[in-house]
Formats: sequence, structure tokens, C-alpha cells
Amino acid sequence: MLQHVVAITWNDQVPDNYAEVITAVLKDMASKIPSVRDYHCGPDLGVSAPTNANYLIAATFDDVAGWRAYDEDPFHNEIRAKYFKPYIASRAASQISY
Repeated sequence: MLQHVVAITWNDQVPDNYAEVITAVLKDMASKIPSVRDYHCGPDLGVSAPTNANYLIAATFDDVAGWRAYDEDPFHNEIRAKYFKPYIASRAASQISY
């Protein structure tokens, strides 16, 4: 199995309550990409360091090929451009196997 995790910090241009919008968009997207096995996303709960990222995505795939199919999916790339690019101050991602 492969776990893909993305941590996002929004810029000052992000609309209020944007987490609600992007969460609905991402969950819909994940349901339409066959290689996605499990998908969780949402805003940071704010219970620890104020330096935490604002938003986290955790997606599970069978293998690297499944993650690559997701990463290169046209719908996924459309969402990146439309919903993320205008509002990202920083982004960090990693993949692990388990």
C-alpha cells in the first residue's frame, strides 16, 4: 500500500470557509478516480502548534502505479489549477509504503 500525504498552507487570498468548498470538491474527485482506495482531507484542527499547515490530504493507493494514475489524472490536475494554485503559500507532500 502507498500513503500519499499533502500539507498545504494557504496564502492571504484564500476565501473564508474555503476548507468546506475544497473538501467537497476533493471528496467528489476521489470518488471518481479508480485507483484511490481511501481518501481523507480537511482543515487543521488547531489543537497544536500555530505553525501547522492549514489543510491536509491523505490518500491511499495499492501501489506507485495507482498513485501515478491519480497524480496524472486530468480531473485531478484541473482541480489543482482551479482550486489550489491561486491560494497556496506552501505545499509539502510525501509518500510512504506500508
